[in-house]
Amino acid sequence: MKKRLTVFAVLCLILSILAALGLIYYKKNGNPFSGNRGYDRTHHNPDVTTKQQIDAILNTFEKVSYSEVDKTYLKETKSNRSKYKKMLKNGTYYKVPSDSILHKIVGKNRIRNFIPKDKYYKSRKSSDNKYLYWLLDKRILYKVLALQDELEKLGHNRNAFYIRSGYRHPHYNDKIGGATRSQHLTGKAVDISVQDINQDGKYTNADKKIVLKLAEDKIIKNEGGVGLYPGTRSVHLDVRGHKARWNSYSRK
Repeated sequence: MKKRLTVFAVLCLILSILAALGLIYYKKNGNPFSGNRGYDRTHHNPDVTTKQQIDAILNTFEKVSYSEVDKTYLKETKSNRSKYKKMLKNGTYYKVPSDSILHKIVGKNRIRNFIPKDKYYKSRKSSDNKYLYWLLDKRILYKVLALQDELEKLGHNRNAFYIRSGYRHPHYNDKIGGATRSQHLTGKAVDISVQDINQDGKYTNADKKIVLKLAEDKIIKNEGGVGLYPGTRSVHLDVRGHKARWNSYSRK
């Protein structure tokens, strides 16, 4: 009997230690199930592979015009300044609930990939009953999807790139040194990071060349901008409405 009590006491001690360690982890890192895997366990969140899926997801969010955006947000993000107002006034803002930012929106890329990670984002991403503004021209999502489809047709890995940057509000764009009239400001651009496109087990410049050729010949063509960003894995794509090309970081 005494031996059983000793074993029971040891088990209780072990469980108490594990519980304490779990509490320390939670306080330091947040809910371990709040990341991508945790979200996917509790939500229907398949890869997005069609325009219809993109539209269906966007249609679940409230759409507002520039004039309807919260004035505090416009002020905090410098979006109310005269030099930006003209650029932004005809755009469409989506009000994305904070608990939806992990939802996939194109391929495996999630909404949070397209939203600036500033203090506004951080203050709302884990809050209940709050939302983030996402200024978006959904044609850029269609272009990302088209790139994935073309890669797959060529026998490449359609998911071997991810979105590094999408919409940037003016304050965030200034902070990171973006161009004054960047297409990111109007939600018309993405920067992508190229991975092992040709599936040879490593990233090389050949992978980036595949993406750039498709962007030139199939995806963007004369409908927008392509930034080559030499010496990096990055490629800029946008739907500005006319052809633009550059081979440096002087334009974004």
